[in-house]
Amino acid sequence: MDIQMIQLNIPVPPAPILEQAVGYHYNRNARFLALWWEPADDEAMVSDGFVTFTGHWPGYLAFVHHRAVYPYLKSYNLGSSDEPANYSLLIDLKERKAFIALKKEGDKVVAGNWQVEANQSEPISLSTEDLETLIQAFVEQTQNLPTMEELKAQMEKDRRAIAALTRWLDYQR
Repeated sequence: MDIQMIQLNIPVPPAPILEQAVGYHYNRNARFLALWWEPADDEAMVSDGFVTFTGHWPGYLAFVHHRAVYPYLKSYNLGSSDEPANYSLLIDLKERKAFIALKKEGDKVVAGNWQVEANQSEPISLSTEDLETLIQAFVEQTQNLPTMEELKAQMEKDRRAIAALTRWLDYQR
């Protein structure tokens, strides 16, 4: 598979500054993280290839619009409120480098975080009992809504994450 990625001279903060700012709280040993904007719900998107979700848009915007980052991204359509992304911003989480790739190519890169050789993997099968356990866990998670105090605490944590990202970027130029 020949994927073209262009390395960008963007400062990428040490882990977990950027990850926390965009709402990526998974500890999966992913190599790449893809970031872009989706017009459908007007949201920042984050994907490690295993999970794709609406990220924390203020953190995404703080990063891509920062004066140390924006000049390198302005010629690439990472999506907007009005149009879908043509490109993905790829963050190498190990080397702490940034790349740009066509959106479909970026999807392949993050999917590659989890692919194994076909002859090394066995088909996954779940017993009825395993499936029921998964369904029960899903139901329990959707019933345990956060309290107002938990929401306020998360909002404060998000605010601090964005402040840390911005402070770090401010010292890079």
